[in-house]
Amino acid sequence: MESTVKSGLPEGSMQSRGPNELVHLIRKLRWMGMEDEAKIVQEHLAACHPPPGDNVIGGPTDTD
Repeated sequence: MESTVKSGLPEGSMQSRGPNELVHLIRKLRWMGMEDEAKIVQEHLAACHPPPGDNVIGGPTDTD
């Protein structure tokens, strides 16, 4: 049996999800009116998945 966080959301399911899935879950929880649960997931997202830095993917420099 999985441990749960304060909101009753399974903690293991939050850890196994990627950042995009967590953002989708946050939006869905807010749409359902579950603001407190969405806030908990958002805090988990911020703690476990830091925002990307200033990374730029370089393209080809010579197109000839």
